[in-house]
Amino acid sequence: MSLWKVPDSQTQELMEAFYRFLQSGTPPAEALRQAQLSTKEKHPEPYYWGSFICQGDLESIETVRANVS
Repeated sequence: MSLWKVPDSQTQELMEAFYRFLQSGTPPAEALRQAQLSTKEKHPEPYYWGSFICQGDLESIETVRANVS
């Protein structure tokens, strides 16, 4: 979730990185942190990456899938 409006292109970059980390099994909070760090390299101003926070279940996607199966 975002705490303030961020331009679409930077949001897209961050979210694509976030989902790549999630798909590799990284827990959501760490996936967001890694996505923010990678976005920060290209856009150092916190305006572009600092507004995003994780909310909800912080278990990894793989853990959730295993519990559902």
